[in-house]
Amino acid sequence: MDRFSRQLLALGIDVQDRIMNAKVLIAGCGALGSSIAELLVRLGVKELKIVDADVVELSNLHRTHIFTEKDIMKPKIIACKEYLEKINSEVKIEPIFDIIDETNAENLVKDVDVVFDGLDNVNYRLILNDACVKYGKPLIYAGISGEYGNAKLVIPEKTSCLSCFLQPLDIRNACDIIGTTTVVPNFLASIQVQLFINYLRGYSKDELILVDLKELRIDKINMNRNPKCEACSLHEYKYLKNMEINCGLTRVEKAEGDKIFSSNGTELYKCNGDYIICYNQKCFKKRIA
Repeated sequence: MDRFSRQLLALGIDVQDRIMNAKVLIAGCGALGSSIAELLVRLGVKELKIVDADVVELSNLHRTHIFTEKDIMKPKIIACKEYLEKINSEVKIEPIFDIIDETNAENLVKDVDVVFDGLDNVNYRLILNDACVKYGKPLIYAGISGEYGNAKLVIPEKTSCLSCFLQPLDIRNACDIIGTTTVVPNFLASIQVQLFINYLRGYSKDELILVDLKELRIDKINMNRNPKCEACSLHEYKYLKNMEINCGLTRVEKAEGDKIFSSNGTELYKCNGDYIICYNQKCFKKRIA
């Protein structure tokens, strides 16, 4: 316990034990997900699954502090694992090169204790929300837009869920790129991990945390379950059955187009204005628009 001696003074042995026995899934290893992963590894979680199917790009470096120029074109999950193991080699880290969609969301969440949403696509996070509510897994969400963000702890059967207030996006605005700074993802990730700690303490307030970093302001909105919510009230889980994904990463059976990069199992192809990313022969199309 020497590693956590200062932390124990703040959290106590009971909470620390819960942290060290927790199996956690992080959906996404970008700015949010990688920051969450680092904080959890430093806290001492037992097992960490990280799911992402993208590679590190130059434009990631300004807001994703665990990646460096040497990681460019490396799968994010691999770069993330290499960094995290230098912090705490006792944590079991499972990198999964994949997206989370209706084909695998249930299998990914059912064997973990807590799920963190580090995604940047509303449609994918609604699939993740359905899986978490269906299997009774706490989900810790955060969304970012510019210098603003929000976060929420979803506890199935106790609080509202993401489907109570989020709607899927159609093709007209699903691919919009919204900028942010290096500060915002780190701040929201810290809130998410604090919600995790508070959940282990028995915290179960149903509220949405609103962050305005431009004005250095944090507000809270009390939430209630929507009696017509398809997930937490009606238990229909429609996004696990069908969800149109218009951009971002989607599955493809094989690589197509012109190969523009190849190194250490990673290949990148240019195809009709989009990119196909392959790692160890598993491929995904990255739709730009």
